[in-house]
Amino acid sequence: MDTLNSFFLKKLVKTVRDSNLLVWGDRVMTAVSGGVDSTVLLFSLYELRHYLGINIACASFDHKIRTSSDKDIAFVAGLCKQLSIPFYSGSENVKSYAKNNRLNIEEAARILRYRFLMESAVDFGAKKLAVAHHLDDFAENFIIRLITGSGSGAMAGIAAISGIIIRPFINHTKQEILDFAEKNSIKFREDCTNYDKRILRNFVRLEIIPLLKERNVSFLKTIRNTSEILRKDDDFIGKAAFKLFKEIAVPDTFQKRITFDTNALTGVDEPVLYRFLRTAVLNTDEKYCENNLYIFSKKIIVSYANFKVFLKLIKSKKPNTYFFINSFICVRKEYNRIAIEYMPLSCRNLTFKSFNFELKLNEDASKASCNYNYLMDETPGTIKIDEIGKTFYIKKLDGKTGKKVKLNILEKRFDFVSSDAVYFDYDKIIFPVTVRPFREGDRFAPLGIIAGHKKVKEYFIDKKVPLKIRKIIPIVIFGDEIAWVSLNALSNSIKITKSTDVVGVMGIK
Repeated sequence: MDTLNSFFLKKLVKTVRDSNLLVWGDRVMTAVSGGVDSTVLLFSLYELRHYLGINIACASFDHKIRTSSDKDIAFVAGLCKQLSIPFYSGSENVKSYAKNNRLNIEEAARILRYRFLMESAVDFGAKKLAVAHHLDDFAENFIIRLITGSGSGAMAGIAAISGIIIRPFINHTKQEILDFAEKNSIKFREDCTNYDKRILRNFVRLEIIPLLKERNVSFLKTIRNTSEILRKDDDFIGKAAFKLFKEIAVPDTFQKRITFDTNALTGVDEPVLYRFLRTAVLNTDEKYCENNLYIFSKKIIVSYANFKVFLKLIKSKKPNTYFFINSFICVRKEYNRIAIEYMPLSCRNLTFKSFNFELKLNEDASKASCNYNYLMDETPGTIKIDEIGKTFYIKKLDGKTGKKVKLNILEKRFDFVSSDAVYFDYDKIIFPVTVRPFREGDRFAPLGIIAGHKKVKEYFIDKKVPLKIRKIIPIVIFGDEIAWVSLNALSNSIKITKSTDVVGVMGIK
């Protein structure tokens, strides 16, 4: 192969330099499936490694979808052995992952593939991950996003560089890649699923694009130029959206989300609002999504349909409503605030914090959070609430400490309650003591109400307690009467008075 005189490789070098894809000394992980595009990319970077001053490795991922996929891995491994290139391989059951997370096969495959590729890049010490997207892929994405209604931002198409991902073939056509492979006798594997027209991407590639090329032989370049115009427009409006985001967005690490006041969005033009939503979603994804599945590829698409729902959410008077952007990102309205949060279907390791009261859900919390029920018979002590990762306790204060606490409370030097503990009249305990979550119809007599009861639900609404918090916070019951709603609501019936002889304390830790 005559490297320096190859038009194909000269074009690649120009793309690298024009878009600043690589610098001298870079370590580059190359994603290779065994197909013609990625195999030619591997050979191209190998031929140019000394000219560009780079050190390359190869990573190949088996999706376990096709029966012949193990042969693809073996083929790529053979290439790497032939070229003396470090080789990384991995595999996952994509179909199982897609089913468990309610994803389509393509999205599940991409998530698992990029996770493996990123891990391999880190292991190799690579600052760049080279993928073989080309000009035809660019056109496919443009048309698919036009069909699915992804907004002008998504229509801007594939960038030459996104995070650590670089696309050296972004200015090459598929035909140029095929011609280069044939001219240089580069062998590759053929994926039969690429011809399944039931898959939208294949249908676009095999049916729609050829028809458009018949009408306009420069169709691919036209799409690229149109996308560049859209990108510049999007960048301009995006700067205004990002400025707004920086001004009003509040990160909430405990709940893995970003929140903002809906009032701050009043009067904001819709083009800016759309990009504001997209910015918030991408920032939530980058900060909180498990294993940073999307952070480098930035593949999350906020559709126009998503945006219309978002507009309704802003205007809605309902205190607790939500919708999902995808299987991981939820947009939730909580009174006058909106939260963009990471919420996978399994609700694994979610942390909620409200009124300084922190709760951690276990892996099965989505099922268990409304069902736990613990009893304490006769003897005060502790109850471990596994479902929320907390412990409830009751204990009696010694005489001296109890008198001091009673005096301070009666003289209003400090309050009866905090968010995680409460002092009460110990003699008012009625066993069994029950600890469980909120149930519809619960009523209690909170401090400040001289006579009568109040619905716990109304109390939650008054305090603007988010709906998801209501479902999991412990409620403590003495006998058959609610004694404490463990945010900071003590029942009037067990408060400390002048006639209190023994002071107790109960809390969550």
